[in-house]
Amino acid sequence: MSKSLLISGVFLLLAVTGCNVTKPSEKALSHLSTSYDVDEVGYCYGHGCQHKGMVSLNEGQWLEIQKLFKAKELSPAEERQAITIAIGRIEAIAGQQNGTDKDKAGTFISDVGDRQLDCIDEAVNASNFISLIERDGLLKYHALREPMLRSWVNGNILHATAVLEQVAGNNSTESNMWSVDSSFFKNGEKATLSPLEQWQTGWVPEGGVN
Repeated sequence: MSKSLLISGVFLLLAVTGCNVTKPSEKALSHLSTSYDVDEVGYCYGHGCQHKGMVSLNEGQWLEIQKLFKAKELSPAEERQAITIAIGRIEAIAGQQNGTDKDKAGTFISDVGDRQLDCIDEAVNASNFISLIERDGLLKYHALREPMLRSWVNGNILHATAVLEQVAGNNSTESNMWSVDSSFFKNGEKATLSPLEQWQTGWVPEGGVN
């Protein structure tokens, strides 16, 4: 996926009030990139990417991520699950390096102050983490797409997510488009996965916080 597509997607997210973001943020856009290396990854926090951090994975940490995809032959569903686990593990490393390890589920304005992430932060970060995985040739069945926003539905606030498309090994009974959302649970938990159409209805996982 091109950087321009990613940027256009997040520009749309930020142009609409949601997750405490009321206007486009150049800081947010600067974090969305397909050119990061594993030892230097832009990292958003503080609501709407108000603060810019970095994540640096060492060789051993990246090897752990690679093993999630290389340890055995994965099915499309297993590959998606590996992605959700990888996002959680990278997020835990990011939390230790940026002081966001106390990030709570959902969007909180107080308590942890500017070290809290909202859905814009999470959607940008998850997209960047998936981009690393994709560009390392670890994805066989999926491709990263631009983040998506859902509107007010079922009493839930505006919300953003990273998006995957299944591009190989398609099963006609399954969705091709998937939400990969790391905001419903606290720092370090694996991201949640749902068909994008289901997510757009206001879906929140059991125990999750919107």
